[in-house]
Amino acid sequence: MKNYLSLIICLISAFALCQKKSQPTELKIKGDYTHPATKTVLPELWSGFQRQAVVSYNAAGTNVGISYIQQSSKKNKTVLTLYIYPKKYIDNQMLRDEFYSYGYALNQNSNTNVKIKPSFGTLSGDSLKVSYIYSVFKNALGQQDFFNGVKYVNKNSLLSIYECGGWTFKIRASSDDMTPEQLKELKDKAENYFGVLQIASVKTLPITKVPDIVLSASVKRDSMMVHAISEAAKAKIVYLSKNLDKKEVLTGFHDTKIDSEVYALEKMLEYYQVHEKDWQLHPDTKKYFDEMMRIARNGRLKDHIYEMYHGLVDYPTDEKGTADYIQFKIDKNISEDTNEIFYKIFYNLE
Repeated sequence: MKNYLSLIICLISAFALCQKKSQPTELKIKGDYTHPATKTVLPELWSGFQRQAVVSYNAAGTNVGISYIQQSSKKNKTVLTLYIYPKKYIDNQMLRDEFYSYGYALNQNSNTNVKIKPSFGTLSGDSLKVSYIYSVFKNALGQQDFFNGVKYVNKNSLLSIYECGGWTFKIRASSDDMTPEQLKELKDKAENYFGVLQIASVKTLPITKVPDIVLSASVKRDSMMVHAISEAAKAKIVYLSKNLDKKEVLTGFHDTKIDSEVYALEKMLEYYQVHEKDWQLHPDTKKYFDEMMRIARNGRLKDHIYEMYHGLVDYPTDEKGTADYIQFKIDKNISEDTNEIFYKIFYNLE
């Protein structure tokens, strides 16, 4: 977890430093609000929900959050918040990074452990296909209480994040009385009404360009790591270009299927076996590849990938399978160092 979060923070921070800071500002909007860049219309009243606020997070007003509320009784309400924001770049880990970061932050501010199990979906039109990751889960939401300071109230909640080319669309909801099934129906209704596919059409990806590759700092410890990890990244690019149709590639890398990662790792290990004697290896490099070879030779690459991404990959397994893999690692003397993520592939959209 530490290695994964460190890479997320490092990459996000690097791009964030280049962005002009802007304080959130509530926009005074009456009637329908139209998002200026995507032309998405967000009415005052929608499907029994009353719009509460439109908040802008940048000076251009393109990064916005729109909150709605449905009050079914004095004690029961559902809060729905929609986010639309531009991306300066997009990479093959972006959906995972955003989902993981949300779960991490949620648990940092919760009085109990919150398990957010991911599900994966796509929305397809005539010319575009959008991938998304979502979850419906239970959590205790902290609310201000006159007597107790903070009172934790049990809610059913939803998170859904959509990869829309140069834009991200996100849905968050929490409810006192909606069932998980009703929250899923709310998600489906919102993504259709607010036009996720239309948002994706505003800025598609430059698919005629080959994506760039960014390597983590630890890769640069020796020549083998640089060359082998670069080989994995190039293999990932080739696999995605051959196995995603144009409708998918235009809106994102959609790298939630496990087969692309298996292919990339296999190419990396093939490269290592061919060139093992070409350079003097750093001890950490030798240890990493010895352990990865043991994983591959025992047919556990998919389990490794699932653990490395904290379950944020489309691979059917269960707690028993996860526990079995943990025991395998103990038996075969495989360390947590194998879980480090060494590269991302990305497009700069500016």
